[in-house]
Amino acid sequence: MAVRGESGWQATHVKTFGKERWVQLRSALRRPVQHVVLLNPFMPAPSREEIFRLRGLQPHERIPLVFVAADETACGDGDEEGDRFAQASTSEWLPCYFLDGASAIAAAVMDVAPGASVLDLCAAPGGKSLMLASLLLGTCDVSGHLVCNEMSRPRLQRLQKVMSSFLPPDFLAAGEKGHVSITNADAAGSVPVPLQRLAPFDYVLVDAPCTSDRHLVHQGGLPHWSAGAVKANAQRQLELLRSAASLVKVGGVVLYATCALAEAENDGVVGKFLKKFGEGFAPEKIAEKHLSLMEGADDTAFGVLILPDRTPYGPMYIALLRRSKP
Repeated sequence: MAVRGESGWQATHVKTFGKERWVQLRSALRRPVQHVVLLNPFMPAPSREEIFRLRGLQPHERIPLVFVAADETACGDGDEEGDRFAQASTSEWLPCYFLDGASAIAAAVMDVAPGASVLDLCAAPGGKSLMLASLLLGTCDVSGHLVCNEMSRPRLQRLQKVMSSFLPPDFLAAGEKGHVSITNADAAGSVPVPLQRLAPFDYVLVDAPCTSDRHLVHQGGLPHWSAGAVKANAQRQLELLRSAASLVKVGGVVLYATCALAEAENDGVVGKFLKKFGEGFAPEKIAEKHLSLMEGADDTAFGVLILPDRTPYGPMYIALLRRSKP
């Protein structure tokens, strides 16, 4: 079997999903991404109401905090998440942020509690961080601390721009006064000292860099796909997950996520972690109150896989791991 290029990509996933389903899944991957809209909860109420009215937004029937537009084209049809509403706004606030509905689901199922300490280990471009900030801090009783870490300096600049334009300035204040910190550290391998100083966390999100098959399809990257790259990704993902595990407190939760199709980058990484480093950790089922978000998703050995042939969103792999002892 070919292990490179589009032919290798197709052959690999035919083996995983079966020929009949792969035809449907491949077609779904080629369709535009279905975005949802995160309306800025920190923006003044009149501005929120104006955006809500102008764009014909409606609350999503299942995913908390996000909206859909009555006119679906208002949500955009591109592959990238981002802030297209902001370009038409004269406000200093970033009024809306677009993200794949599966990304919003991943943030929601973490079940972040008010007052918690949260780490987004691979935060750029910032969609999940904004969701977490909204869940953690978007209430009258503002408490808790969110750390947004990004290892890539160019991506860090985008993250900083997004967070600073979405959040109130005092949330990003230095020291104990701030509720959101942004760090630049590579957590693949040894655990960075800046993150050790801020640990332990109640929740850690590892939205690991991955093959991102849908992005490859839309950006013409399939000729560059290789089984070797998948294997290299999986090794780095395992290192990130190991670092995350050392940063979460006893009783806390790590959410591991990718937008990859390959089992090696999903259950494969979680399985290796549990076998080699996972003493004191166990897979955690998604809370019953969030099960409606998983309708159409595939159950896997350690998590769920949200795929666009059976749901409106994805791909997105999600696995929850709870730490029960040091």
